[in-house]
Amino acid sequence: MKTKPFLSIITINYNNKDGLKKTIESVVGQNWDDYEHIIIDGGSTDGSVEVIKEALENDVYASHVSYWCSEKDGGIYPAMNKGIRHASGEFVYMLNSGDALYPNMLSLLSPYLQQHKDAVVYGAVDCSVGGSFVRTACFSAECLDRATIPHQAAFVPISYHERFGLYDESYKICGDRHFFCRLKKQNISFVHVPLIVCDYDESGISTTSERLTDRENIRISHLYFSQRNRIFFVLKKLAKLMLPGFVVLLLRRIVKVKRIQRGGVLLHSIKLKICLDSLQNREDVRFAA
Repeated sequence: MKTKPFLSIITINYNNKDGLKKTIESVVGQNWDDYEHIIIDGGSTDGSVEVIKEALENDVYASHVSYWCSEKDGGIYPAMNKGIRHASGEFVYMLNSGDALYPNMLSLLSPYLQQHKDAVVYGAVDCSVGGSFVRTACFSAECLDRATIPHQAAFVPISYHERFGLYDESYKICGDRHFFCRLKKQNISFVHVPLIVCDYDESGISTTSERLTDRENIRISHLYFSQRNRIFFVLKKLAKLMLPGFVVLLLRRIVKVKRIQRGGVLLHSIKLKICLDSLQNREDVRFAA
């Protein structure tokens, strides 16, 4: 009888065959194998199914694919929830098509996951558009009032989905932030690790539909945070509409500096710098600085 995997990697895809191929190759290339891969395709017509079938010709990889389908669904969070329903690992990890794990990342993460089985373990991501690096992103769980942890760097115990539910499908973009806020309200622990987990493709809907993102963030603020926080998101939205682009950029940088001063953007920055300096000659690992 096959034992249950430690980690369930869930990939959702719709008409992004090149991104899907990139994602699958990053999973295949890992040097750690205690995982299952679940692929939820939304009925693609661009050859994505052929990419999956071709990958399954690799017997070793095929042994890790516990479920895949290609059928119409209701969007991002219905697809992610479908994947969770088929997951059997202790942790759930969302790696969408176009995103790519860095080499050996799962073996580097494994000790942290083993040590913190009752916490959401998260790191950082490198953001890219069209294959070009944009920035490294990681917000502290203490900053959920202003931003979200990238789900491409977050490993969630499946027991928390069983206890607190799946993603709220009424959200189109910010369902992950809503879910993390729900966990935070239940006093669930969040543990940051000094690793840049993957390359995150920023060309998806969550970064191209700013108005919808703003509306959903304001909705989340009404549910979980103070009036001051709601005002923040309203002013942010107005600034985007009324101020010149360079002024908005300047304000973002000022806010970022303020968060760094209060320790809100990246945790343990000195400790991370020590990690980076001590391992700067290694090519098989990415550390957040």
